[in-house]
Amino acid sequence: MSRVCVTGAAGYIASWLVKKLLDRGCTVHGTVRNLGDETKTGLLRGLPGAAERLVLFEADIYDAASFEPAIQGCEFVFLVATPLQHNSGSSKAYVSSKTISEEELLKYNDDFSKDRAFDVVVLLCGLVGGDILLPHISGSIHVMLSPLTGVKLHHNSLKSLQTLLGSIPLVHINDVCEAHIFCMERSFDVAGGRYLCTTAHTNMHDVLEHYAGKHPELEIVDKEVVGEGVRVHVNTNKLVELGFKYKYGAKEVLDGSVDCGKRLGVL
Repeated sequence: MSRVCVTGAAGYIASWLVKKLLDRGCTVHGTVRNLGDETKTGLLRGLPGAAERLVLFEADIYDAASFEPAIQGCEFVFLVATPLQHNSGSSKAYVSSKTISEEELLKYNDDFSKDRAFDVVVLLCGLVGGDILLPHISGSIHVMLSPLTGVKLHHNSLKSLQTLLGSIPLVHINDVCEAHIFCMERSFDVAGGRYLCTTAHTNMHDVLEHYAGKHPELEIVDKEVVGEGVRVHVNTNKLVELGFKYKYGAKEVLDGSVDCGKRLGVL
């Protein structure tokens, strides 16, 4: 099986991706900021197959050379770590950091007199939720649950998504990671592409309506919505046309996120 590298391996999406890759029989090189942080490394080392096929490396996202040992010998590299300097509570800063990192990566292929250094595949994901391996709630699930928690910072991010995109695109963490692996396994078909990865285009009113109907035991603390009646759908068929199948819909994403919130003491 493939030897792959996952950067930011202790993060929300990356930890789930490491688990899925190990389940597939891959040897995984995972990078973390601090190998001595057992709260991060312990979870990864406890995954099935980790003892045999997971190797952790310490790397600093702001020091490119520190990633060389982890990438060495790998056929595929999943750049999941976020170069966010370092307002982790800002959704705009998060999006900006992802865009900048993609631009920097693509510069390696700018010399048209030479063959491409490598193929870059970009997955542009919706708001990710539905389940979690971490012992704390991820930022995206916080945003998804903000009408129930009333945390203004997260609710403002939800409103910003609706205003910017005309919808709240949702996708399950399992589908996100399966899409990453699909692109790896179908690398000849998807080489050099950019793909939207989302299973549903809801709006803020849809989200609040679902919570009220499906989870009446929970109070909707913040009922403010923007873009009522606006539900912009974009074409996300590119992956599907290549054979990828989403397993989870909007209801499963929202209900799974509520379950995570209850389990981890947020709700």
